[in-house]
Amino acid sequence: MISFKEYVLLEQLAKGKTLEDIATLHNVDLEELKKELLMGIGVEKEHTPSEKTASQIAMDHLTEYPRYYSKLKQIRL
Repeated sequence: MISFKEYVLLEQLAKGKTLEDIATLHNVDLEELKKELLMGIGVEKEHTPSEKTASQIAMDHLTEYPRYYSKLKQIRL
């Protein structure tokens, strides 16, 4: 498992962005993006005990692709 400091060095795509910023960036519904974020935090908590780290990783993924966790769930079926 990587430490939070290592993670900060690797990724920060969402740095300074709010969930609203990401919704606007991708022209997606904010409520749907909130659902994705909650799903993402759950997924990322499998890899880190830190809620904050899990949230930041999820935000980075959503910055890249706003339906990241829905797609991941589909693939895992």
